[in-house]
Amino acid sequence: MNSTYKIINPEAISANLMNNLAIVKQFLSLYQTQIPIDFEDLRKAVESADHKEIANKAHHVKPTLGYIGASSLHAKFQELEYAGKNKEDMASIILKFNILEHEYELLMEEINQYLSSI
Repeated sequence: MNSTYKIINPEAISANLMNNLAIVKQFLSLYQTQIPIDFEDLRKAVESADHKEIANKAHHVKPTLGYIGASSLHAKFQELEYAGKNKEDMASIILKFNILEHEYELLMEEINQYLSSI
């Protein structure tokens, strides 16, 4: 993996999108638009202490993380989904979300940086 990036894996992005630069750019541009919306929905579910929605929103984001090689972030979304499904204590869920939020912000920075470099 390129050491410039801690969350995304440019080689995985390229391989998952058939090494087609136009598709990579289009996918990442869509990602820049959609993921903030999905993440905000997850934030609202956490703020509402809605375990079912926390699980649903975390689950919704997970698949796209595979396309960009963000396996560590995928695992954190999985943990949050599991916590929601199992109605874990909200303090624990909020802690998981706060950790996830920091990595989400780094993810978005890395996507912006990668897009500007290709």
